Amino acid sequence: MKQLKDKEFIFWTKLKDGNVDALGELYDMFINELFSYGMQLCNDKSYVMDCIHDLFLNLYKYRKNLATTDNVKYYLFRSLKNQILKKSNNKTSLFKENIHHNIYSSSIEDEIITSEISNERALRLSNAMNSLSKKQRKSLLLRFTEERSYEEIADIMEVSVQTSRTIIYRAIKVLRKNMAFLILSIFS
Repeated sequence: MKQLKDKEFIFWTKLKDGNVDALGELYDMFINELFSYGMQLCNDKSYVMDCIHDLFLNLYKYRKNLATTDNVKYYLFRSLKNQILKKSNNKTSLFKENIHHNIYSSSIEDEIITSEISNERALRLSNAMNSLSKKQRKSLLLRFTEERSYEEIADIMEVSVQTSRTIIYRAIKVLRKNMAFLILSIFS
């Protein structure tokens, strides 16, 4: 762990001095974790990758102004979060403007109903996901959002392949049970 921190710090220092290879090393070192983190914030793969690439471009572009940090990983995660939020605010405002200018859009009532249904589904799924353990949520994210194989999940989570399958199976079982309960309670 200490060696990894030292390596991060060395690459960070070299990046600040303009070393492009150091930027590549940091990218290789953190791309998987940044992508996983970004997918938790936004469920659009290409959007998350765009934000990660923008982050690394900005790191190199503004390398002279980079702060000295003892936690490069935290700095990158925080920067990615800011990048996603900044870009999503611009994306949302453009989306809202386009709705008002689209002559073929449905009525405002239809949009409100669709939005409410979508929000209700998201809330139900969120509640069901919160009933899972952190390990189960991470394994589902890796399997279904990032489309990782069971072998890759086992490597990332440092468990056996059979254990990764079991974790995912049990997580799905819990979700089915909770989602069925929620659906039944709505119609009761």
